[in-house]
Amino acid sequence: MMPRHAHEAGFTLLEVMVAFIIAALACIVLYKAGVSGMTEAVTAARYQEALVRAQSRLAAVGPLVKLQTEQLSGDDGGGFHWQIHIAAGPSTGTLTLYDVQVTERFGTRVVTLTTKRLGPST
Repeated sequence: MMPRHAHEAGFTLLEVMVAFIIAALACIVLYKAGVSGMTEAVTAARYQEALVRAQSRLAAVGPLVKLQTEQLSGDDGGGFHWQIHIAAGPSTGTLTLYDVQVTERFGTRVVTLTTKRLGPST
């Protein structure tokens, strides 16, 4: 005669199915978290690249470039588009303080840097 608990050893099919569903749901959540993290890392890298490009454009607007009120724009490639806006500010007669704004766009995102540069009056 078998002991009463001997035929109850092991798992039922229902218990195995519930455990499998829980494990599958956990895997789906982990997968989505990984994909989301990778997407955010790519976006952060694009922001970094846009910032470096905008800093480069801003550095080019300096003593080597004759400052004047103007608006320039162009395509940097790789989905990046830039725009430079230079506006004359207060003037002392021989010198003018210019407001310089550089905008770098990629997709729907925008990085904008602004500064002031001193240049000869026009």
